[in-house]
Amino acid sequence: MSVKHTLLALLYQRPMHGYELGKQLTLTVSAEWDVKPGQIASTLTRLYEASLVDYEVEEIDDAPDRKVYCITDAGREEVKNWYLTPEVREYRLGDTFYIKLVMSLVGGPAAPEQVLITQRRELYRKLHDVTELRRKADPVTQLPWVMLLDSAVMHLEADLRWIEMCEARLPDLKQYMPPEPAVKKRGRPRRRTKKTAPGN
Repeated sequence: MSVKHTLLALLYQRPMHGYELGKQLTLTVSAEWDVKPGQIASTLTRLYEASLVDYEVEEIDDAPDRKVYCITDAGREEVKNWYLTPEVREYRLGDTFYIKLVMSLVGGPAAPEQVLITQRRELYRKLHDVTELRRKADPVTQLPWVMLLDSAVMHLEADLRWIEMCEARLPDLKQYMPPEPAVKKRGRPRRRTKKTAPGN
């Protein structure tokens, strides 16, 4: 996730200081995204150096002065481009689990049945956790969060269906034999030169 663009999107709404940005980010997004105060501070510094934000120093009685950040015209253009740039999620082509499954098919310390069972157990555990979060979410005040959880549930259910497909076709999968790399032809051995005695 882009902390840079998320902060710009928040500052597009109104000027805020760093601590306020951190709190507003959590309240707005609601997702499991832990952004540390130090990361927010360093990102704001980079945004200022890039002229995407500016700030004014606000004096406070009995407390250190604080910087209140606002978005610049360049920042507005940057965040607009971010909004209009499409995002394509990865479709798990060649992910770690796939590699584990394929390697178990060609021989390893764990059978493919075990690999599939272990993965299915973890997917069900994650599905239970996400479903519980979905149950506790308020569909009125947290609708974006609810929609994200719905997306997670759908992806987990799709992964579980794929596991079932793999189990159903396991006899065929076990017949898989990867092709061997072509043997590179060796050149003619180098002719050994006859050593001559010194002075000859």
